[in-house]
Amino acid sequence: MKNLNLLLISTLLFTGCATTKSIQYPAAGKQTSISVSSEQLSSMTESGAGDYFVKNSQILVGDSSNASASPASGMFGLIGVGVAMAIDKSANSSAIEKSSLNQPIKFDQLIQQKITDSFTQNKADPTLKLLGLNQASEVKIVPYSRLSFREKPIVKVNFGLKTQFKNAADNNADTKRLYHYVSKERISLSEWEANNNLLFMQKADQAFSALSQVFTLDLQHQLNLTAFDENKQKSCKTNADTSLLSFIQSPNNLCVGVVKTSKGDVFQTSIYIVEQ
Repeated sequence: MKNLNLLLISTLLFTGCATTKSIQYPAAGKQTSISVSSEQLSSMTESGAGDYFVKNSQILVGDSSNASASPASGMFGLIGVGVAMAIDKSANSSAIEKSSLNQPIKFDQLIQQKITDSFTQNKADPTLKLLGLNQASEVKIVPYSRLSFREKPIVKVNFGLKTQFKNAADNNADTKRLYHYVSKERISLSEWEANNNLLFMQKADQAFSALSQVFTLDLQHQLNLTAFDENKQKSCKTNADTSLLSFIQSPNNLCVGVVKTSKGDVFQTSIYIVEQ
């Protein structure tokens, strides 16, 4: 259950809750507007305890310290937890302090272009409207990247999208969905940042291409989270973090998975794309 716990923890950290209640984007033909945001994820509800947010960036850093996860942090109530989170944040800040990734790096323009490209290839609903950056819209998109130092000197870099919208399956209640791109790279920070962050930016381009493709399918109700694919389950390669994902029907070039409960119900808040 260790691997499943890792996935569930990730889901809980980024969404604040995990639900099996159906989540659906607005129905086709509603002239739904979409806009990409330049803001960061919420440090209160959408990140790990003690994560460090690079200033004016859409990059966050975590897992350099595990003070918040220690049982001792809870011995003194909220004060103890607060101290532990401060320790974690300081350690995460120090881990990235001298890195060339510690600078204002945003993915808003990149994902804007990727979604534009995805609509060119697949726009089943002609009434969808992709607005400029940071516009009021029915669907808000926040791109991000998270660096994990849990296995240092290996640094895991994952990318993602958070979308906020009215849930058509729940009387238009406010909801959100997270799309996680799980990179297969297991390399050091120095390798990620070499040659002016070349590998990091190449991986970002690759990740947001896949993320935009899955998002536009989902937005247009072309992604069924309960349509499991036995062939994908056999062919999609996984790692320690993703071995218990259930893969669903998706384009041939993608491995898209979800997490299920012990009863087989799908957690609706998170969708995972596993790099092959």
